[in-house]
Amino acid sequence: MSDATWLHALPADFYDQLAHCLSLHGMAAAELLSQPEAHRLGKLTALSTSKVQELNSIQTQEQLLHSLRTEPLALYYLLLLGRLTLETSLAVPVLAYVQKQMRVDQQQLDYLKTYCLELSGAFLNTLEEHLPAPTGVASLGLHRLHIEEAFTKLLATYPTPAPAAANLRLSEPQLQMLRLALLLVHSLPATADHPFLQAVGKLTHLQPEALEPLIEHLGRVRAQEQLTLTMPELVQLYQGMQVCGMIFVSDVMSRLGLEDAFPTLSEAENAATEAAPVSNRQAVGEMVSGFTHWVQHTFPESEEIQQARQEILALADTL
Repeated sequence: MSDATWLHALPADFYDQLAHCLSLHGMAAAELLSQPEAHRLGKLTALSTSKVQELNSIQTQEQLLHSLRTEPLALYYLLLLGRLTLETSLAVPVLAYVQKQMRVDQQQLDYLKTYCLELSGAFLNTLEEHLPAPTGVASLGLHRLHIEEAFTKLLATYPTPAPAAANLRLSEPQLQMLRLALLLVHSLPATADHPFLQAVGKLTHLQPEALEPLIEHLGRVRAQEQLTLTMPELVQLYQGMQVCGMIFVSDVMSRLGLEDAFPTLSEAENAATEAAPVSNRQAVGEMVSGFTHWVQHTFPESEEIQQARQEILALADTL
């Protein structure tokens, strides 16, 4: 651009203010552009994942000002695409990664996201005031509308995410139990001569490929962090926990060689228990019972839970 005098009005610490915003929007834009259906957006913005990566390498005020002088539209597009993405389900893996890397809770993550969106919104307005439109376009604002329209069409090709059914904050033992239950069900042999295992293999919600996204979801959550579950995920946990409990108290446990799969209580935990230390089977049984009773009590009129319960009752008949 020929006239960049407006850059002199930027604060001397503007990069420090913008750093988290650039990083978050850059990751979101990269996630968007990695989608096969995003070719139209790539064409409209002349952005690619490699270009986004290059812009994300900006680490100083000087580098930021250099980019704003030499390729301001690239930064404009990065902020715009990142902003659009962060307000959709496409940003879920990005936000999960940021939360894990920064070691922040959900409230802190929400604050960071809000701050970055407010900052990008204000800076986009500033850029639109000073940047010339791309060649062949009447105005940058009009071009932005075309980009937003293409983004809306892209979103329409994705299924609508299921609404949240429950928000939990679990202790470390509870979280480990849920993870272990799903991993156990996921690892059950696909071909087995036991009627119980054959029946489990027919449950739609407990198919290995259906469990993998939830296993990954639980793997990203830490104790006492908010765990948001959709109804299909809740059904998977509800059934998975009960299958795990049935395996643990039946002959299936020994037939599969899983007697040592579950951790015992530590000495400290045993010492803190007033009553006699419970066995592994009792501990697992209590956790399974507690979780399934909570689900049934919290969702007494849910058709999905009622159907899942009927399937589990039929499963118990095979033991």
